[in-house]
Amino acid sequence: MSTMLHTEKLSFAYPADEEGKRVQALDDVTLSIEKGSFVVVLGHNGSGKSTLAKTMNAILLPTGGKVYVEDMDTSDEAVLLEIRRRVGMVFQNPDNQIVANVVEEDIAFAPENLGVPTEEIRHRVDDALHAVGMSEFVTHAPQ
Repeated sequence: MSTMLHTEKLSFAYPADEEGKRVQALDDVTLSIEKGSFVVVLGHNGSGKSTLAKTMNAILLPTGGKVYVEDMDTSDEAVLLEIRRRVGMVFQNPDNQIVANVVEEDIAFAPENLGVPTEEIRHRVDDALHAVGMSEFVTHAPQ
């Protein structure tokens, strides 16, 4: 099997708090995740699970070490879109996943961020709304 995700001596520290202390969330983490494998990360609140996940799709960049997704370095802005196509994230709180005030815009958010052409996004949004019985929210007729 080939490696999907690899970290080398990954560290991440959040900026200083009110008391001037940096919060070290990850320290010298090295791991490899093979394509097709299932991995579970368990730990108490504040143990670094979400920070680790956010470094995997470059929402957060390491303060030390490296993260690679299919050999693409998450610190390389040129491959950021490709990395985020491969590593998604579902937040625990559904309110954190809503990005727009209009249902159509919220549905269009992901394909737009993946670079799908506007006409194709329109078609996908219309199809999705029709599929779940929300066709009254469609402002343009599907083609």
